[in-house]
Formats: sequence, C-alpha cells, structure tokens
Amino acid sequence: MARTKNELLGRLMIIKRMDSKEQEIAELETLLKGRLSPYQRFQIDRELKALRSGIQGEEDSAYYIDFYFGDSKNWAVIHDLRLEHRGQVAQIDHLLMNRFFDIYVLETKNYSYKLKINPDGEFEVYYDKQYMGISSPIEQNKRHKHLLERFLGFYDIFPKRIGFSIRPRLKTFVLVAPKCTIVRPPEKRFDTSCVIKADKLRTKIDQELEKANPLTDLGIIFKVCSSSTLQGIAGKLASFHRPPKKDFKSKFGLPAESFSKGENEQTTKKYSCSKCKKAISEAVAKYCRQSKDRFGGKLYCFDCQKSVGAFIKS
Repeated sequence: MARTKNELLGRLMIIKRMDSKEQEIAELETLLKGRLSPYQRFQIDRELKALRSGIQGEEDSAYYIDFYFGDSKNWAVIHDLRLEHRGQVAQIDHLLMNRFFDIYVLETKNYSYKLKINPDGEFEVYYDKQYMGISSPIEQNKRHKHLLERFLGFYDIFPKRIGFSIRPRLKTFVLVAPKCTIVRPPEKRFDTSCVIKADKLRTKIDQELEKANPLTDLGIIFKVCSSSTLQGIAGKLASFHRPPKKDFKSKFGLPAESFSKGENEQTTKKYSCSKCKKAISEAVAKYCRQSKDRFGGKLYCFDCQKSVGAFIKS
C-alpha cells in the first residue's frame, strides 16, 4: 500500500538542508560590475564559477542522499554543516547518521569529466585539454573527520549507557558526479575505495553494513537508539552550524568604500529562547519548529529543551 504524503512527512529525517549561497553570488556579481584590475576580475570570476560549480555538485549529491535516506526513520541527514572548534573549522558537505551511531562524513567534488588518482594518492582533473593537479579531497575529508571527532568528544550530545557516553563510528566518502571517469591506481598501491560516484552511495553503505551483522555483534546492539533519539541528537549537532562570514572585498584587495555602505550586507533574523530569552541559532529555531509535538510551537535553547522534555532517552 502506498504511503500518504503525511506519513512521509512524519518520517522525514532531513535535519538541515543546504544554506543558500544566493547572497554570495549576488555580491560577487556586483563586484564584477565595479572598477577592477584584470587580475582582480580574473580572481572574482574564478571564485564565482567555483562557487556555482560547488553548489551544483552539492545539490546533485544531496538529491541522491535525500532520495535514499531522507524519509527513513533509521537515518538522519544533515547538509552543509560548518563546525568551529578551538580555532579550527570543518566544512562538511553532507553528514549521515544512523540508529547505530555510524556517522558518514561525505565530501562532494563536482568533477564532471575525468579524475585521475596516482599511486601516491595525488589527484588530477582534466581541464582545458590537460590534467591539472589539485589538493586531495581524501585528505581534506580526513581533516573534517578528525575535527568532528574532537568536537564530539568535547560536547556531550550522545546518550549514556551504564554511565558511559556512546562513541560513534566515523567513516568518510568522497562523492563525485555519476558521469565522471575515475582512473585509479592498483588497490595495493593506494586504496581509493572511499572515492565513489554519488549515485552509488546507498549501495556502498549497504555493503558496509552487511559486513557488520547487528544480530551477532553485541556492541552494535548495545548502541542502537530510537528514531526520536536519533532525531534529537542530529538536531543538536546541526544547531552548532556556524555559517561563514566572507569578506570578498578584503579577499580581492578592494577598498570597502568603493561600494555603497550596506550594499549586499546579509541580514540575519534573530531568534531567542522562549524561556530564558538567550539568543539561539536559526538551526535551533528550525529544529524547534519542526518538533511542534515536543515544544508546542515555541523556541527553546538546548538547556531549556531538556527541562521541557525535548530529548527522549532511549
């Protein structure tokens, strides 16, 4: 029997969607209309193209992620998560978490044509009829994973079992466009199994999960949580999202007075806790609005959410 729209919405576990980049695009387009040196124009135009290409790649990957995991009660999906911790930043394109607290950190690269990885783990992409070296997305995602591990160790957001906080298992994948041709080295020379095409993500994760049988692995059974607990933890993690504050004028050596004051400045709506009046982020406000059955349509910070029974311990 087909599920109704309300049933699907009730199971929706997309905790956070991609942030809009329209403001950044508009600012770059405005800068291109000003007085620029040829090199400044080149830099800004390159930044704009890279931004649009990155958006397209993330949207394409988000489509496959949402299609396979977005309406599952066993998975929570977070898109475009930027975490700051002790002076370091992790910009995670997509994050998947299941009820066994397996966390998949996903990096998206919009390589539309040819990608070559040599035996030393160096990456090259085919551009303008030649291969050009680029930084390794594998190493980049490892850094994101490392900072996320430190972040999760610092903030106590996972439930406790027999007095100990559950420790999630973190895994990484690099997603590329389905039409991208990947030239790989022999696996014995350099393992590239974490680099996959976006439309193969579900198959790859299913293969990984089949290796660990929850019916025989007592450690996995010990960690399993309810869907509501998973939703609450993912919502709390998403609330730590900190959008970047980009100053394109400074980046490209443009004087601030060259444009009218207030031009393209992004306005951010402010939210506050209904109980303690402390300021809260847009992600926290969104999570509260999506959980009307718990909060009655009101907005609460995480400390106050606990007092109103926001998080249900499994």
